[in-house]
Amino acid sequence: MAAAALAPSEMATEIGYGIWQPNASKTGIISATGYFQISDKLAIGAGFRNFSEPEYSLTSIDGRSTGTFKPSEMSAGLGAAYKLSDCLALGLNAKFASSSIAENAKASTVAGDLSLAYANDALQAGVAVCNIGGKVSYNSEGSSYSLPMIAKAGASYSVSGLTASAEFDYLLSGGLMAGIGAEYWIKDIVAVRAGYHYGDGAKAIPSYASAGLGFNLAGVKINAAYLLASEVLGGTMMFGLGYSF
Repeated sequence: MAAAALAPSEMATEIGYGIWQPNASKTGIISATGYFQISDKLAIGAGFRNFSEPEYSLTSIDGRSTGTFKPSEMSAGLGAAYKLSDCLALGLNAKFASSSIAENAKASTVAGDLSLAYANDALQAGVAVCNIGGKVSYNSEGSSYSLPMIAKAGASYSVSGLTASAEFDYLLSGGLMAGIGAEYWIKDIVAVRAGYHYGDGAKAIPSYASAGLGFNLAGVKINAAYLLASEVLGGTMMFGLGYSF
């Protein structure tokens, strides 16, 4: 969220659609995000994301079919960013999350994200702690579970249309993730992207490679990404349509 106060565009918004793990769950993802700089120092933002999973059959204890159920998960949030100086900003985001994995297993909670961003010419960097607070319990008698709190740090450097970036994530439950990426803009219209994500397959999002394309004209942006080199996530596709000024 903090980066919104330092962004070169006064306003930006994007809607997205993706197919997550098509070889396994075939989960559909719909998202919408945006921010608006309401003054030289203050920006506000909002976001929404919904995961829609394939429905499965329900059976009674004696094996009779009793219908189907379609699991889903969603989150929605509001945030604000304040510019502390010309190159440093602080952001805070509050969000609501809900999960429905069975007819008698539904839960919801609230949580927050805290972020700090730096931007100066070609260098951009940021740190964040996400999913602060918030526990879920899928029934009144069951145990409660904390959201996966995660600490993130990343940076990017741009020169002559080429941007290189790196990120390191630490799940407070013990998992590690890291990523590197590169983006090259051709005449500020077409972008070619590639990256690699490392993750602990048991405690975090597992490792994969990615490739993507972007298109930008008169503030309208179209983005596409494809994940590969992963038995679990290979074939995942993401698409986005955005506008900024």
